[in-house]
Amino acid sequence: MARIRRWASAGVLLLILWLLGARPPEAALLRPMAGTPSPALPTLTPSAVPTASPPTPGSRYGLAIVDFRLHPDGPLYAGDRLSFEVEVRNVGRAPLAGGRVEIRRGGPEGEESLAEAALPELAPGASHRVVWTWIWQAPEPGVFPLIAIARGEGAGGAAEARWAQTVTLRPQAALPEIERRARWAQARSRCCTHVYLTGTAAEADLARLMAWADEAEATVRARMGLSVSLPISVVWIPRLLGHGGFAVGDSLILTYPVADRLPVDLPTVLRHEMAHRMTCARIGREDCLGHLPALITEGLAVFIAGGHYRPEPLTQRAAALLRMGGWIPLEELVEDFYAHPHEIGYLEAGAFVEELVREGGWPRFLAFLRSLERRPGESDRTILDRALRDVYHQDIRGIESRWRETLERLPPDPEQAADLRFVWTFFEALRAYQRKYDPSAYFLRAWLPDWRQAAREGIVADFMRAPDSPEGRRAWQDLQAARAQAARGDIAAALAALQALCRALGCSDVAEPAWERPGLPASAKGAKG
Repeated sequence: MARIRRWASAGVLLLILWLLGARPPEAALLRPMAGTPSPALPTLTPSAVPTASPPTPGSRYGLAIVDFRLHPDGPLYAGDRLSFEVEVRNVGRAPLAGGRVEIRRGGPEGEESLAEAALPELAPGASHRVVWTWIWQAPEPGVFPLIAIARGEGAGGAAEARWAQTVTLRPQAALPEIERRARWAQARSRCCTHVYLTGTAAEADLARLMAWADEAEATVRARMGLSVSLPISVVWIPRLLGHGGFAVGDSLILTYPVADRLPVDLPTVLRHEMAHRMTCARIGREDCLGHLPALITEGLAVFIAGGHYRPEPLTQRAAALLRMGGWIPLEELVEDFYAHPHEIGYLEAGAFVEELVREGGWPRFLAFLRSLERRPGESDRTILDRALRDVYHQDIRGIESRWRETLERLPPDPEQAADLRFVWTFFEALRAYQRKYDPSAYFLRAWLPDWRQAAREGIVADFMRAPDSPEGRRAWQDLQAARAQAARGDIAAALAALQALCRALGCSDVAEPAWERPGLPASAKGAKG
């Protein structure tokens, strides 16, 4: 849940603070900086149509635009601040030494260049993504083409690709009232600075959210043995991104409300993201999350939080997973961790950390964390294996073999098996829904621009709007109906509904949800996601 690395701390918040008597204690609006234009928000009705034919298979030089995204998501309005993402891939047989990628706006008077960037050298099959954040303020309402153009140069040839998308800008007067009135505001609790949007549920429930955050921070600090508090900003947004929570630098980005959309417990999510925030400080290594194997960083966050999405008995749940035939060997799971089935990977990782702490105690586990040193060219498997040998005197296979024997001796737990099966299938369906109908919310590619810049400049659309289509709405309603069935205790009906939805959405791991035995799908065994 704590992956996105694009958020840079863009500087100090420039605020004009004024107290609002009707707001929670210490709440203050974050006003745009004087002299900064207050951005209006655009509305795109995307109709993506690549205008260039793909290169002939086997061509020596070939370039393709494989993704072209505009933000904010959902409808666009005159005055919106637009961002662009373009992914370019070398689809030829020869390397490209470099090139340019450009965004142009078409119109009756010709094309206008909006943004341009250089392309690096691209080997055959390699891709490069260019992101321009809030680069252009959309003008008057209307319809116009937006064109992405990529050009690459090789030693003996060149390649070009184009992608055109029709953009519809609605009148600014049509902007929903809640977004028109929304402003960035902040409040201070014991642990954290809370940043939120006025008029949203987070503002209404701010006192409870601050109490939850204070409790989560104190709990995580105590469990990790960290005596000093760290600066933490908790940013509450109504837009559902990923599974509802991200840790980015010193900020936690959390969706609220989330429990009425996903089967999650928000205090558990808070503890998970707080653990990410504190990990590097605990071992005294700056930016350690980008260098340690994700199996360990995510497993530690699950262990400290006491569960993945909700409080869970990790060892008993891991035993249920093993008995159900869904286990992924750790030496496979550690490599490309996020590509494996999400709920299986996080469960195994959390239970594995719990086993290491149970076996050797917390001080020994901290020594293990500090010994995880990445050397040039090393895989996550190599890093993990060396640290395990140094501290626990066994390699990953030996530790896992002994651990699995312990798990196999535990008595069956049908309740954990049923819940695990539901949670895994629900989130597979959610991610399939996001990939198809809301790709900017998908956890590996979530759109998380710098909230500090947004607060300075009064930009709210990227944190509030979501795509809306009849097909997506129906899929979301089916997902929520299954969640409600499970909440009422009818797991069988919920699973049947989720399996039907997964067949329609093309879930990556449950496209054909055949259950080998009560538990996880047979297709999940050893799967890499």
